[in-house]
Amino acid sequence: MISIEHSEYLLKIPKKVKLKGILEDQIEFQTNLPIQSYFILTSPEESEFSFLYDINQSSKNHFKLSLYLMCEDTKVGLLRVDYNGQHINPEGLIDTLPEKFHKYAGKFFEYDEPHIHYNVDGYKNLVWALPLENDLFEVKSLNNQNDVVSAILHFNKLINLETKFLTGTQFLDLH
Repeated sequence: MISIEHSEYLLKIPKKVKLKGILEDQIEFQTNLPIQSYFILTSPEESEFSFLYDINQSSKNHFKLSLYLMCEDTKVGLLRVDYNGQHINPEGLIDTLPEKFHKYAGKFFEYDEPHIHYNVDGYKNLVWALPLENDLFEVKSLNNQNDVVSAILHFNKLINLETKFLTGTQFLDLH
């Protein structure tokens, strides 16, 4: 387990996709359905930190998407956003649980309740989630493939991924 403070620090440090030992400024990114990509990320400033980034879109339900970042060496999850997936938060509260989670104790997230998982001291890997409607993450729901791409790009921004995603000859961006 890692502290919330350390988790937040790891989310904020700059990261780049590492391919064949090289930190990439840009990569070719396939947006064909379903999007299923897996990357190793490394911080150009603090190379001792490496991360696993998983983008998983369902082949049956294209609006079921999971965006997941974890530490490579410890396999501790740092952040995950889920659309059209179910989850239940723990019932019990301990002192390390931030106040913003308290009202969601025991909450069951249905398929139609997109949510975001955070690392919380004293709990197992990413067991606490908040509804996206009550979080700052900008893409609240998925209604088309453009929303899927937008969610990925916002997640990249949130995890401070500096590598730009390129499709064909065009960069994917938030505009």
